[in-house]
Amino acid sequence: MIRIALSVINDRLITILALIATFVLSLWIMREPDLIRLGAGVIFAIFSYLLVRNKEKKDGGNERQRDEREV
Repeated sequence: MIRIALSVINDRLITILALIATFVLSLWIMREPDLIRLGAGVIFAIFSYLLVRNKEKKDGGNERQRDEREV
């Protein structure tokens, strides 16, 4: 039970950190708008979203498999 709780906290923490980093990067882009900064922000936002999505899918699939085995 503790392992599941820690994995949920880790998933949430990664999601929150990705959102905060994207927000800070967008503030940096708005301070001095430039096409290069905008491109960097878009690329970072896409990769951070894909990273979080991939991790949540991977961990979610493992939880479902564990639940099915227990039943």
